[in-house]
Amino acid sequence: MFKKNFSLTLNSYINLLKTKKIYRKSDHFKYEFAIEKICNWTNSNFKNNYKWYQEQKKLCKAKITFKHLENLNKWVYNKSQGTIHHETGGFFSVVGVSIKNATREVKNWDQPLIKQKDYVGGIIGLVRKKINDIPHYLIEAKFEPGNYNLIQLSPSVQATYSNLNQVHKGYRNKVINAYFKKNFKSIRKNWVSEDGGRLFKKRNMHWIIETNKSKINLPKNYKWLTMWEINEFINKGVYVGPHLRAILSLI
Repeated sequence: MFKKNFSLTLNSYINLLKTKKIYRKSDHFKYEFAIEKICNWTNSNFKNNYKWYQEQKKLCKAKITFKHLENLNKWVYNKSQGTIHHETGGFFSVVGVSIKNATREVKNWDQPLIKQKDYVGGIIGLVRKKINDIPHYLIEAKFEPGNYNLIQLSPSVQATYSNLNQVHKGYRNKVINAYFKKNFKSIRKNWVSEDGGRLFKKRNMHWIIETNKSKINLPKNYKWLTMWEINEFINKGVYVGPHLRAILSLI
């Protein structure tokens, strides 16, 4: 029933746009997106999604404690340059800058900034797949040490190039290999700038793709959600991370 309703509503909307002579084929995805989030097309119980989020939060056993910057494992304090960087030269460094003649609350000040290697951060990727003809998006309940609530809903891929290249000697990213290598359609692919108040000229590649590939086995902190379900999380306040909110702004 809900598959039929979504398709009928979308077709009616597109026919209306064509009647008004404002339909553009290149914007078809935008029209789908507009219809996706206005209704719970899958008739899902949002309480189950919230329960899944709380379960992922309980499963997260990470502990964060403050530590002297000069004693951080694998991070090097360069006293002559006044910077902090990873021993591999990857990831990012912390540098000091001096600002003069700015048109801000004050004209001059000093501050630290995070400088990404080669000024590029990584890939913020979102996988879209139609399940029973209803668009779904692959979302990760992701831990980051600075996260509010420890766990926030994040895009399918949220990784720096240093991480993707396994500079950390850790696990290979399964989502990139499964969905972003072949047999997909790019919906949006743009360089997007980051917050210049903390990050020095950093950009991330925001990339939304659509796939027809079968689902792959992923950890339980990944979940396929509709746009209506994601929007419900956003409306609840602190559950959706900034990268997921940012990539959704492209559509």
